Amino acid sequence: MSTNAAFAGPVPGGRADAVSGRAHVAVAEASDEVDELERWYVQQRGWPVRRDERGRLWLDAGTEFDVVEVPAEAGRRALRRLIGYGQAALAPGPVALCEVTQPEATRSERALSKPAQSEVTQAEAARCCFFVAPGARDDLPELLDWLDWGGIDLGMRAHGVGDRIPAPTADRWLHDPLAVPPEVIALLATIAQSCSRYALTRRAR
Repeated sequence: MSTNAAFAGPVPGGRADAVSGRAHVAVAEASDEVDELERWYVQQRGWPVRRDERGRLWLDAGTEFDVVEVPAEAGRRALRRLIGYGQAALAPGPVALCEVTQPEATRSERALSKPAQSEVTQAEAARCCFFVAPGARDDLPELLDWLDWGGIDLGMRAHGVGDRIPAPTADRWLHDPLAVPPEVIALLATIAQSCSRYALTRRAR
C-alpha cells in the first residue's frame, strides 16, 4: 500500500474535490459530515472525542491510545519501511496526517524534542501521527535513551493523558484506522531512524 494516497477505509468525511483533489465540503454539508465523523469514532473505535466551540472534532489521547507525532516525510518513510518488513511484530497501527500541534490544541503536551522555530514552515503544515498503545508518551524518553537516540533532536513529539489531536477525516489516514494501536517499542527504532535521516537531509539543503 502506498502511503502517498489516503487510506481507502471506512472513515467518513473529507470528500475530495474532483478537480483539485483537495478535501472539500459544501457549507450546508459540513455540519452533517462532522456529526457522521463523530459517530464513527464513538461507535466504530470507541475513542474519546470532543467538539470545540468552532465545531471542530478532537480525539483525547491517553486512554485508548497515545500518539507519536513526527515530520510528515519522515513518518511516511517509516511507515513504508514498517509495512515492507511484512512482520506481524513490527506491524504499524493506525497512522494519519494531522496539523502541526499548536499550544492551545493540547492541555499538557510534552515535547520530546522541539524543532527550531525556523524549521516549522508552511510546507510542514502536516505531521505524521502514529497511534500507539497508552503509556507511550511517558515511556518514550527512556526508550529513546535505550536505543541511543536520547538527547538527539528528532523533531518528535508525544501525546498522552491530558492531550488531544484533531480527529482525522478519511483523506488524512495513511494506514488502517481500525488497527489495534501497537506497543511503541515495536515501531520506535524505525521511526527514530527515519526522523534522523530526514533531519540530516534538511540540514544538507
